[in-house]
Amino acid sequence: MPDPINLNQITTLTWDIGGTVFDWHHSIKDDVAKRATAQGADVDPALFANTWRRRMFEQLKRVRTGDLPWMNADELHRMVLDELAEQHPSLEYSARDLDELNQVWHRLYVWPDAPEALRRLRERYTVVVLTVMSTAIAVDSSKHNGVEWDAIISCEFLGHYKPAPEAYQGGLKLLGVEPSEAIMCAAHPGDLRAAMAAGLRSAYVPRPGESGEGNDGDISPQADFDVNATDFTDLADQLLA
Repeated sequence: MPDPINLNQITTLTWDIGGTVFDWHHSIKDDVAKRATAQGADVDPALFANTWRRRMFEQLKRVRTGDLPWMNADELHRMVLDELAEQHPSLEYSARDLDELNQVWHRLYVWPDAPEALRRLRERYTVVVLTVMSTAIAVDSSKHNGVEWDAIISCEFLGHYKPAPEAYQGGLKLLGVEPSEAIMCAAHPGDLRAAMAAGLRSAYVPRPGESGEGNDGDISPQADFDVNATDFTDLADQLLA
């Protein structure tokens, strides 16, 4: 169990956005389904979306280990999309079509409870994106949904991708904030535990259905996190108590 958190010592909330704030799965699935229907293509849109996301993170790991040159999420998504296109020949996509499809990551849906909770939290805390997604994805998806932040920090400029401790610490250094003054907020236990190892506190807000219905796994509260919330409204209530 972590030591009890003193919210009076917290100044900054850093946020994962892919899956936590933005609903990537349904955004991608719906776009792919629309395109597949228009072409009469035999594609499972939900599986396509999950495979795209999973393989992007597999390639991101190769960037982190130096097996691939430094790339941002847009470049990685596009690289993986070439592979997926080859595996789905019924989708007749030109390079221009694939470039256009890759832009779906820039107009992700937002989880409905997120914008108001973030607005409330900004009244007390500095509320900042800290993401492996590209700056452009974070900016465009936020603007698309009317979500406002105090800052957007993409790991693409930090020289380290999460879950490396240097990513969390480097993002906070840009803000002049000590790790002990910050809470990482995310729907992903691995992200939170890596942040805790880097000195931050943790707030867990699971997103049921993040990878599609029936794919949640264990999203129950975790005893090692400082805050466990049922949704964004509950998270805001706890952090503003």
